[in-house]
Amino acid sequence: MGIRSKLIAFTVGIAVLAAVVFDGYVMKTLGAELGDQTEADLAVRTELVAATVARAGDLATEAAALAAALSERAGARVTLIDPSGAVRGDSSVAPERLGELEAHATRDEVADARHHGAGRSERVSKTTQMRMLYAARRLDRPEGPWVVRLAFEPIAIDRSLSAARARVVQGTLLALALAVSAALLGSRALSGRLVYLTGVAREMRGDLSRRARVQGRDEVAALGSALDDLAESLEHSRRELGGEGERFGAVLESMREGVLVIDEEGDIALVNPALSQLLGIRGDAVGRPPIEVLRSASLHELIEEVALARAAATREIEIAPAAPGSAGPPGRRILVVNAAPLALPAQSRGAAGVVAVFFDVTELRRIEGLQRNFIANASHELRTPVASIRASSETLLGGALDDQEAARDFVEVIERNAARLHRLVNDLLDLSRIDGRERPLSQGAIDLAAQAEAAVALLRERAREKRTEVKVDVAPGTLVAADARALDQILTNLVDNAIHHTPDGSRVVVRARAANGRVVLEVEDNGPGIPPVHQGRVFERFYRVDPGRSRASGGTGLGLSIAKHLVEAMSGDILVTNGAAGGALFRVTLPGATAGAQQR
Repeated sequence: MGIRSKLIAFTVGIAVLAAVVFDGYVMKTLGAELGDQTEADLAVRTELVAATVARAGDLATEAAALAAALSERAGARVTLIDPSGAVRGDSSVAPERLGELEAHATRDEVADARHHGAGRSERVSKTTQMRMLYAARRLDRPEGPWVVRLAFEPIAIDRSLSAARARVVQGTLLALALAVSAALLGSRALSGRLVYLTGVAREMRGDLSRRARVQGRDEVAALGSALDDLAESLEHSRRELGGEGERFGAVLESMREGVLVIDEEGDIALVNPALSQLLGIRGDAVGRPPIEVLRSASLHELIEEVALARAAATREIEIAPAAPGSAGPPGRRILVVNAAPLALPAQSRGAAGVVAVFFDVTELRRIEGLQRNFIANASHELRTPVASIRASSETLLGGALDDQEAARDFVEVIERNAARLHRLVNDLLDLSRIDGRERPLSQGAIDLAAQAEAAVALLRERAREKRTEVKVDVAPGTLVAADARALDQILTNLVDNAIHHTPDGSRVVVRARAANGRVVLEVEDNGPGIPPVHQGRVFERFYRVDPGRSRASGGTGLGLSIAKHLVEAMSGDILVTNGAAGGALFRVTLPGATAGAQQR
């Protein structure tokens, strides 16, 4: 849609909007004024008719004739209503049919006249089936209050409004025609200049010496002047940089690796966007020393070494996170930097310029560290039960099989350590499946109270052995959006962890509460708690606050890590603090659910 079409459409739209607003305002105002005039006129006529009726003798006998006579003089329908509400005279109804009319005492205008002396209303008449304006006046007589009512059909108002609307529509059409004509003339002049500028701009793509030179002081002339300035600036830049520089710049812009160019003076000559984003470089770094921008002594040493030796070098450096509010990377970064000297004439002396390419290996080093730690921890955890099994087996093979009592003890050691190995392997497989998203979770509405009771029931015997009281304080009907098997594993791990790490005779409480569409599940014990220095690491794999005690209890060191992974897989979070009584408090937050939620 061209600018001419847009301008015409805009002009027509404004004209139509103005016409609609004007039509609505005029019709509403005129209708209100005509209605007010008609009501005032009808009120005056009612006063005059009421004054005439007041001079009548016996209204009970004269009402019908009097209503017909007064209707011609008043130019409106006249109705006379006696104190009981019965119609005794109506200019629109024959006298012999007056008895067929229902009582008028409940009509709005009649009721208002009886109570306040006068009444008005507008509605469709049940008698004539036409829209009527009513005005009524109370007439106090010895036999009681009569009501004189006049009704007027507002045909004149409707005709006046129809005529006015027709004139407004005619004026609107005329205004639209004038607006479209003016828009056509104005848009033709404007679009002609814009078409000319468009053509000049297209020619500038191939010939930067082309100029628009538009005369005038309006916005179009300013646009033409801006195009001329832009073409002149581009022509100057192209002469300076040349086509090779443009291609080089395009390559730097598209590179994912960071590129830093240092000139012979040791200042930054170029930083590509990838490096700016990687290291959080703000503002214009060009012309500043790299140590000032990047704040890395290792990088500074590498650049000086390459510049002076004029030989390429590679180094892995670490960039510390920037302080809040300052320029620099938001977190610690590990970078592999390949630096090489810029090509210089053979007779040049002194330091050379340097170009350095940065590869971000932070995530790679983190994963490598995790792998090393995991292998070391897993090996350490496996060594103890394997050594126990091997020692017991060697002892049995060495002659202990003949001693039944001793043989039974060694077999129990083998069985106990084999069970521990089994648990450890199962936990490692669970973590592997969760990390690799190989364990599908089917989240649905789960009754947390029933799930908690079921998990605690499995651990009652173990708690009874340690004389530990386990209490479930979860209101029935507390629903969470979770996978039933995963939630059971979380509850079992947390409650089992609390039982194992509290002294005999302790107390463990499982409670929950709903808040803001989430459900907060808490498992708290009254044991020794977890020192703050360890609270941030208890969810790490194989991490133990008390390694000797945990292994003695048969733990694998993976239960809390599995619980954390499962909670996060169900869009929840888990943390640990010490409760008011000093014991450990594990708090799990999961999405709430409604009774109608479907399993998925």
